[in-house]
Amino acid sequence: MHPIVHHPGVKKLSDLFENTDFTSQLASTLASFSPHDDVCLRIDVVGWLNMENNQTLTITPSQVALLKPPVSRFLEQSTSKDGFDNPRHKTVSGLRPSKLSAIAVAREDSGSDSDADTGTHLRPSNVRIEPSVRQFHSDTRFPQRRKPTKDAAVPTLQPSSIDKFIAGIWRQVHSPVTLSASFPVCFSSSLRQSDPPSLTKVQDRRPEFNLGTGVSQAVFRAINGLCKKYYDQSRSSRALEIVVQAYWVECYEARIASIRLEFPSYTNAEARMAALKEACVTLTWHEKELRNRMAVWRGYKEIKDSGGWASLIFAGSGIYRVCKYRIGFDNGLMSRLRHIASSLEVAADTLHPGWRDLLRVVSQDGSCRYSGHPHEWVTLDTGPALPLKTTYPHLTLPNGFNYQFVNDCVIDHSVFGGDDPRRGQEIDPDVCQLCKEQQTDDVMSNHCSCFSTLFGGVRYPPPVQLYNTASGKNNGVIARCEFDRGTAIAEFVGLVTRGIEGVDVMMGGSPERPYQIFQGQMGNFTRFINHSCRPNSQFQKFYWRGIERILVVSRGVSAGSEITVDYSDSYWGKLKKNCLCGETSCRFAHQAET
Repeated sequence: MHPIVHHPGVKKLSDLFENTDFTSQLASTLASFSPHDDVCLRIDVVGWLNMENNQTLTITPSQVALLKPPVSRFLEQSTSKDGFDNPRHKTVSGLRPSKLSAIAVAREDSGSDSDADTGTHLRPSNVRIEPSVRQFHSDTRFPQRRKPTKDAAVPTLQPSSIDKFIAGIWRQVHSPVTLSASFPVCFSSSLRQSDPPSLTKVQDRRPEFNLGTGVSQAVFRAINGLCKKYYDQSRSSRALEIVVQAYWVECYEARIASIRLEFPSYTNAEARMAALKEACVTLTWHEKELRNRMAVWRGYKEIKDSGGWASLIFAGSGIYRVCKYRIGFDNGLMSRLRHIASSLEVAADTLHPGWRDLLRVVSQDGSCRYSGHPHEWVTLDTGPALPLKTTYPHLTLPNGFNYQFVNDCVIDHSVFGGDDPRRGQEIDPDVCQLCKEQQTDDVMSNHCSCFSTLFGGVRYPPPVQLYNTASGKNNGVIARCEFDRGTAIAEFVGLVTRGIEGVDVMMGGSPERPYQIFQGQMGNFTRFINHSCRPNSQFQKFYWRGIERILVVSRGVSAGSEITVDYSDSYWGKLKKNCLCGETSCRFAHQAET
């Protein structure tokens, strides 16, 4: 009998497994082994035993593969009915037992005939013994559980083609594009006006430089100016083309009516064919080609008739696709254009006073109807816009409602002298407090991009307008384009002072250095942002160049919605009137009654 049978650990295993036959089964298994063979018995739940000297080994299972004694065969004991069945892994419901879940016995090679008689199966000695762990294997890639954050997210509707088209019009109106009927044509003149004399040498309207040897900053600046000028030229040319084509459709229909008067016997179809042939002679186009173009031109005219000339000129390049495939023409596009026609005209006249010059090519009226600051007009859904001061007749002011629009805060020198109370103490004016990057007013040297729409970047007019609300709140601010979450809409500006009581002010600074921003007589459109108990934007402090700024930051403002903020409980605590936000979660709807 092999010495391992008398090992005290085997008796403990017999008691642990509650199997009185374990010793005899192990003895019969080891009967074919020589007492001098180097045999190791591995028990997963106990450890490793040395079969030669009956001592417990202290090495870990992962170190067994590195043992120096030659081990050529492994005898694996399975748990089948026969005691030592084929050790193939059997898969049940996608779960597989570990490769080394059974007892493994290793010995030197003593022949293969005895293996078949004893029911044992030997493996090559170079097979690595892996640690015994439970593993889960799946033969099918069933759907995995999604992350809770994605499952809990509220689904959002994507903008339609009509929404994108109208938003594109508003972006063009609030862009810095210059529309004009006269265009620069010579590159050399732009160089001579903006660059040193050494750069004014031109040949065939080209500056003398080689791309292979590099481009100087002055030449690159001239190239940028050329690109801007010709972009404006092409944009103006495209607008002129669309204006003429839309006007052509009107003339074409008028010519049909004239032909019917000249030839009463003509049917409407015959009159159209006669006018079509007249146009083909002048345009030198085939009839089919002209008909295809007319289908697009008619779309231009319909857009102009609904939204006015401004909607046609500032539509951008996407208008061709919209008119070619008539996207949204039968699904509310025209009604939405009629709804914003007056508002578009206000923005176009105040932001681009020269845009009507393009209409002179078709002998249309080129005089602006609205002048001044873009936010000095309150847009209406029912008609033309109204001057801002006429919408406050209920205020009893000595000189009426006079409001001055400013781009930056004005310091009250009678209170602070030459000091700016917004300047932070012990704050580096060259480092951003949020991103820790360099801040500078020079766009080329600035590295802070926390609120690039307001600081450290190219600044465009915000796509917002004042409008008359229908809920009794008088005026409000409407977003003409979408503001993504975290985008700075504008800075809260006004008179920086101190000691004002009894009126609405914005508190800033610290308890040691407080200040107030008063928008009673000067400021920007943030003065007219209304309160909501469920706002889509919020006030947030931000240090730019060491000076504290109060920003209106979007929480996710969709195009066409009113911009709102929460005035806070302290503001409403001093008032005795009801909140008109209309939210189901309104906190101050019945405050006046109580």
